[in-house]
Amino acid sequence: MPLITVEFNQPINVSVQVGDLAWYVPTNTQGVQGNQYQTNDIDNIVLIGPITLINGNTLTIDQPINQTPPSAQDFIMFSKDNRVNISGLLGYYARVKFVNDSKEKIELFAVGSEIFESSK
Repeated sequence: MPLITVEFNQPINVSVQVGDLAWYVPTNTQGVQGNQYQTNDIDNIVLIGPITLINGNTLTIDQPINQTPPSAQDFIMFSKDNRVNISGLLGYYARVKFVNDSKEKIELFAVGSEIFESSK
């Protein structure tokens, strides 16, 4: 499959990883202001292919032969490949630091967290 390069004028989402799947939706931005998009056909979501390289604000994508690449106006999104991301939490995370500012002895009984898969 041929490699295509897609460059963005804004930072790429931090949770995008090599191996994620890139998609696009053709859009019609006539009369639309700001970052809002009005899609021509929401059912016309097209798989671009797997992301093979992330370099700054540029994605390199392995696109199938004979497929029309996205245009500059199209809305580009990504999804995680569930076959790859089954072994743990990837993407968003939290870092926690517990500090005891008290002069007295304090005991921490429990710390809990909850995670869930938000999409498949």
